[in-house]
Amino acid sequence: MKAAYLGLVTLLSTVTLTVPISMMAQNPPAETYQPGFWQPVARFDPKKPVEVKLINKTELSLEYDLTDVEFVNPDTLSPGETGILKNFGDSAYIVVYSLAPPNPETPFTLKFNIDVTDDNIVTVTIEKAEPNFFGHRTFNLQKTGAIFVY
Repeated sequence: MKAAYLGLVTLLSTVTLTVPISMMAQNPPAETYQPGFWQPVARFDPKKPVEVKLINKTELSLEYDLTDVEFVNPDTLSPGETGILKNFGDSAYIVVYSLAPPNPETPFTLKFNIDVTDDNIVTVTIEKAEPNFFGHRTFNLQKTGAIFVY
């Protein structure tokens, strides 16, 4: 009798643990998407060539570059100026930073606003961030078409 009872308890505990775990592992429906940290801010079509347009809306000169290890060739973006990056492949990390020396008393942080057109042009408008915003330093175009900011 004890063996049958023990077998039944073991079977029930195994079933009740594995069924919910397998149900939790399913992909959630699209309605559960919540914008926030570690979500792509925009998407481009990875099947078409992509071009990045950077617009400097700050009062400082900025530098930008791709973060590959083969060569370092930063370009300068003066206040109000626009820069273009193209022919970099299907993925890239692009850094943007101020040329002015940092001042800890009055920190200057950047904020990227990203928009993608139907022509697969990723427009990154660079602005000065609010004092309570940590700031952006780079954005990532992934092979899947997702765009992330860091």
